[in-house]
Amino acid sequence: MPLTLAKETMEMHWKEQLGKQTGQILLEGDMIVPDSKPDLRDILRCEGKVKIREKRISDDRISFSGEMEVCVLYRAKNGEKVLYGMKSSLPLEDFLHMDGLEKDMEVSLEMELEHLDCQIINDRKISVKAIISAEAKAEQKKAAEILTGISGEGVETLSGVLRMENDTAELKDRFTVKEEMTIPASLPEIGEILMEEISLTEQDIRPMDGKAMVRGNLCIHLLYGDGEGNLGSLTEKIPFSGYLENENIQPKTDLTGNLTIEDCRLTPAVDEDGETRQLNADVTIGAVLNGSEMTEQEILLDAYAPNGAVSLNKEEISYPVTVAKGKNQFTIKERITLENGDPSMLRAENVWGEVRLSEVTAMTDAVEAEGVLMADILYHCADDAEPVAMLSRGIPFNQTMELKGVLEGDDADVSLRLEDMDFQMLSEREGELRATVTMEAAVTRQEMADVVKDITMEDMTENLPMAGAVIYMVQKGDSLWKIAKKYRTTVADITAVNEIENPELIYPGQKLLIIKRKR
Repeated sequence: MPLTLAKETMEMHWKEQLGKQTGQILLEGDMIVPDSKPDLRDILRCEGKVKIREKRISDDRISFSGEMEVCVLYRAKNGEKVLYGMKSSLPLEDFLHMDGLEKDMEVSLEMELEHLDCQIINDRKISVKAIISAEAKAEQKKAAEILTGISGEGVETLSGVLRMENDTAELKDRFTVKEEMTIPASLPEIGEILMEEISLTEQDIRPMDGKAMVRGNLCIHLLYGDGEGNLGSLTEKIPFSGYLENENIQPKTDLTGNLTIEDCRLTPAVDEDGETRQLNADVTIGAVLNGSEMTEQEILLDAYAPNGAVSLNKEEISYPVTVAKGKNQFTIKERITLENGDPSMLRAENVWGEVRLSEVTAMTDAVEAEGVLMADILYHCADDAEPVAMLSRGIPFNQTMELKGVLEGDDADVSLRLEDMDFQMLSEREGELRATVTMEAAVTRQEMADVVKDITMEDMTENLPMAGAVIYMVQKGDSLWKIAKKYRTTVADITAVNEIENPELIYPGQKLLIIKRKR
């Protein structure tokens, strides 16, 4: 009688990183002082923001275009005001080469401004040179059909458990935050915005039934001047929240991704008293999230048929598994002392900061991050001849996060976010800088597994001699009486082997038996 099978299969889905490419871009250009502003004397601060507007994927190539927005804070030769600001943008267009890239793959592209240098060429022109680092990662959705079990006449199976993450949902959307802010009476009116900085702080992403909730604070930092040359500094936090809907999202779904500011506009407005004390913010926030769930699926490991030949078609697959995730906050505190030649401080006006990650190391049960906090402090001077000055410092830091289960060699993805920064004067030559930084880490590891793709059997009852003994792995729920009946023997002829040379070959919950048969 031929053997019959009933197969049970399922599909596992995950994303596989197929490539990673980094490069540096040298961007150069000039800024011209607008006719409405006075001649340059010296530059106190320049900052840049890289914005990618278009990304094109083709075979072995990632092309992108956008611009770098540059904002310069300067003192004028014969200006009536203490400070002046000007903005410009430089076009950006380049590409990265990646072997094996195909146009249907998913590619993430991150740009970081590593260095920005602004030098005065003449009274009306500034030379801008920037070094931008680009990193592209290519991923492709993978699916594998695996055999989870078989049932039928004359066949016995050995099962195991495959633990992996299944991709369940992708969410991509944007939403707009609009807010009207009022300038306090203790600050001057808004005449001209000199520098603006908008960031996302205290981000929180939570899965719910059929949707993901995102919330946080929109932190607006503004340096401006009024019509009489006075400076004003305003910091405002605007809470926001939004929802991204997807029917595959459940409360247990693991969500990863990030929120970014895609566009922002700050517009001064006149209040009911006729004073420019209103500030309208219109900010577009983009959200890209991925959902996954950890599954434990029973799969087929081996099969045996006493009266037939069993052939298993196996395939080795590699898939990522999240080992650990963590999030914490730490404080950077540093005493800042003026150097010889720096004018003495009268009052701190504004402080800017940026955290830069330099190295990430995965170690046993921990992840270590090294970086630098870059701080610029604008302060009023005690000398009337030098009304304002800028103090710049780079503060190195090292932070270790404990994460159980992490091993050396694991892939650790770490992000740092500056939540808050403050500078307090201690004397005219010294002050204390405090910064709060959020560190998030996700550690993954590539796992390997041999999965059974298919099984074939051939009935060889007439050709095979009856075995004198059969080694049998007892599954949970199998009784000795059932085994004896299947192999046409008695319970007395079944011997349990309690000690074997390689006990690790026995799976949990199983027992090795030797069944003796009479010929």
